Amino acid sequence: MIKTGSTKTIKAAAIIELALAVGIISFWIAFFSTDLVNIKDPHLREIYLAFESAFPIPDIYLSILLITGGIGLLRKKSYGNLFSLMGGASLIFLALLDISFNTQQGIYLIGIGEAVMNITINLLCFGVGVFLILTVWKNRIN
Repeated sequence: MIKTGSTKTIKAAAIIELALAVGIISFWIAFFSTDLVNIKDPHLREIYLAFESAFPIPDIYLSILLITGGIGLLRKKSYGNLFSLMGGASLIFLALLDISFNTQQGIYLIGIGEAVMNITINLLCFGVGVFLILTVWKNRIN
């Protein structure tokens, strides 16, 4: 059972998971159908594109975790706990990997647009990951 008073929080977590999964899938559709990369330096652009090309499969996995977790939480099924916790942990890993790459390659310093976009994505992934783990663990469905 979900603890009293936590139904709204769990529902919010589930909706955030589903929205983020849609966002990740939408990003990849846009990435492959348009030129989202605003990096002028050809060498850095090549490095960035090589880095990004490693992410479609892990992001599909992450989206499946988030969708399954979100649906499970909305349906008040215990599998929602597991998939939401796995999704939260994966989001934190993704954020830390991106932050590490962006710092090492100077992506945050390219320009204000790239910096704002990448910092927003990194903070969103990290913040949602922590939120999911703390919220789901505290209010887990037995």
